[in-house]
Amino acid sequence: MSILAYTGARMFDGDNWHDDATLVIDGARLLAIGAAPPGMPAPAPANGPRPGGDPAPTFSILIGLVSTEDSDRILETLASLRAQDGAPRHEVILADRRQDAVSARIRAEHPEAVLIPCPPGTPLPEMRAIALDRARGAYVAVTEDHCVPTRDWLLRMEEAFRAAPAGTAAVGGCVENGVCDTSLDWATFLCEYSGLIAPVPDGPARALPGMNVAYRRDVLAGLDRALLTSGFWETTVHPVLAARGQVLYSANAVRMLHKKRFSFGLFAAQRFLYSRYYAGRRFGRAEAARRWAACAMTLALPPLLLFRIARGVLAKRRLRGELASALPHLGVFVLIWAAGEMAGYALGPGDALSRIE
Repeated sequence: MSILAYTGARMFDGDNWHDDATLVIDGARLLAIGAAPPGMPAPAPANGPRPGGDPAPTFSILIGLVSTEDSDRILETLASLRAQDGAPRHEVILADRRQDAVSARIRAEHPEAVLIPCPPGTPLPEMRAIALDRARGAYVAVTEDHCVPTRDWLLRMEEAFRAAPAGTAAVGGCVENGVCDTSLDWATFLCEYSGLIAPVPDGPARALPGMNVAYRRDVLAGLDRALLTSGFWETTVHPVLAARGQVLYSANAVRMLHKKRFSFGLFAAQRFLYSRYYAGRRFGRAEAARRWAACAMTLALPPLLLFRIARGVLAKRRLRGELASALPHLGVFVLIWAAGEMAGYALGPGDALSRIE
């Protein structure tokens, strides 16, 4: 693996997501297929039509309720999903580790959504796997509780599956910033998604965004449970699908707005946690020499990361002014990114995965 592997978190550089799927899996919190974790409701016994003849939907949409800031953004997400134009039949399944006032509002205002309570600290990938157990659709779409799809999102997703070649396992699109008021808003967005802003090429792709993606459910059903729960699917599932010769298909018309308004403190903490989680999982106990070498190399990360973020924006020939305004914050964030990796290599991942939102 090249030095790209040392960038740490779940970052897209314009060609690939960077993580270490094989080693991450070693640290998975395993769940037997079909089993429920302690304190959790058992999954539905079947994924076909519900009792009473309710037909199975075309799409099942999985969302984890995890955000501690801007936590009511999910209501905007659900409103957009309810108002989809020309959309195929769909269901929304929310795995909820917050169980708060917003959860109560969802029950009252969006009774069409299925809420599954999860214990506090349940990692987000595990929450998605729990929601997947309840999915009935032919396709499983994944997004996040602070992302708002365009009104034609499901329609465009369905069209992309029809246009995609045989053997397509997943379809994804582009990500746009939906919170644009300050330089901090742009910095938090570009730090993560600079390589995924529109336009993205239409056709088979090497990578897809983890929060604007849909899979054939039969493909996910054939994967090992550890693969689904050990990390974020764009870094664990997607490489396995590609290695099997299955197609990841990108469609620029499939658009998602990222609309989380981070405080500086929360984003800094999340950036550190993801980097620590990533680095802490990369090497086993018997690989001390490699681990400490990688730890030393984190000193070179900040300029490399800043270069990649800028390259992702400049390649799209847009948002150059927004990038310039975000640079002071980005300079701090890449330092925190590197510090998180250093901590992961030196101390291990700790409880980072369960705190990522």
